[in-house]
Amino acid sequence: MNYEVSVVRCEEYDDEKVRAAIEECLKPLGGMQSVVKNGSRVLVKPNLLSAKKPEEATTTHPSVVKAVVRLVQEQGGVPVIGDSPGGRNTSSAVKSLMKTTGMQAVADETGCEIVSFEEPVVDVTSDAARIYKKFTIAKAVKDADVVIGLPKLKTHQLTYYTGAVKLLYGYIPGIMKSENHLHTGKDPKLFAELLLDLHEMRRPDLTIMDAVVGMEGRGPSAGNPKQIGLVMASKSCTALDFVATSAVGMEPLTIPTVAGASERGVGPKNMGEIELFGPDLASVMVRDFKKAETMDMSRVPAVVLNLATSMIASKPKIDPQKCKKCGVCARDCPPRAMTFVKGRVPAIDYKVCIRCYCCQELCPENAVRVHLPVARKALNRLTGRNR
Repeated sequence: MNYEVSVVRCEEYDDEKVRAAIEECLKPLGGMQSVVKNGSRVLVKPNLLSAKKPEEATTTHPSVVKAVVRLVQEQGGVPVIGDSPGGRNTSSAVKSLMKTTGMQAVADETGCEIVSFEEPVVDVTSDAARIYKKFTIAKAVKDADVVIGLPKLKTHQLTYYTGAVKLLYGYIPGIMKSENHLHTGKDPKLFAELLLDLHEMRRPDLTIMDAVVGMEGRGPSAGNPKQIGLVMASKSCTALDFVATSAVGMEPLTIPTVAGASERGVGPKNMGEIELFGPDLASVMVRDFKKAETMDMSRVPAVVLNLATSMIASKPKIDPQKCKKCGVCARDCPPRAMTFVKGRVPAIDYKVCIRCYCCQELCPENAVRVHLPVARKALNRLTGRNR
């Protein structure tokens, strides 16, 4: 099977330049008209992980969302914007999320509706799924004639990278994500299987990646913004992830979702299976991109990893200087490994912790970081993985 991915340079979040880059990116794929018809209800799904400002590079930039909404409207489609962060999402929290990330301003300017992913919900099943055949998802996903995913290129402490396939975890309402983390535990490969089953349940019709400024290091929320200068698009999430990881110097098949898609036959095995439109990938590659700290373990054999887990496993730690003692991390910890007493820094029970790093993702103060034990640092030096 041949996959198609389009790549265009875009150096800044100027509305006109972003729109021009997206239009150019879509041309070889048939344009927006190839997926949106007059009267189509189109779910525009950005990455809205948490209530962070656009310049923090945690969420899809509003200029990207606005350009896509406008293009959908010009084809006669009816766009709606929706996503669901992890944790308990009250109506006031969702309003804050939409305002802070710039989505409310996009909706106000374009007349586009913002839809709730918290309720109503529906149960869906998939014959194409391998392990997880039933999901509870936002009804807004089920109601859409067309789904357009707008991921942000970022690192991720559990899955090493978050992109087109990982974006689909947002189909699941926030509080219900906890149950899925409990099912997959500490295993990033098993979590990738869940994500791929979700992908098979409802593949986006088109995915446009915001890689103008991505996030490196301690992603998906506590890393550093990184200038990448690209917009990428494909009708295949898995092929887009293969190209995006290559563009920032990762080996695609070390990423659990990319490797899992290849093994299933729903994603490319190598770059030779992808028809790439745009500049040569080598000419736009970011060679100093800092990968997720946890990614070092992707090279460790399973037998060694199982024997040495207690000595070399990374774990979340709370910085008491940054912690505001709000209790968000403890409240939304899937295995209930954190204890919070008002006025104190939460305590973590590492015997219960499953290393899903939800606490890091959801901390509004970036007070949770991944701690590498001394033995792990020594292993990194021995294997040449120090950065």
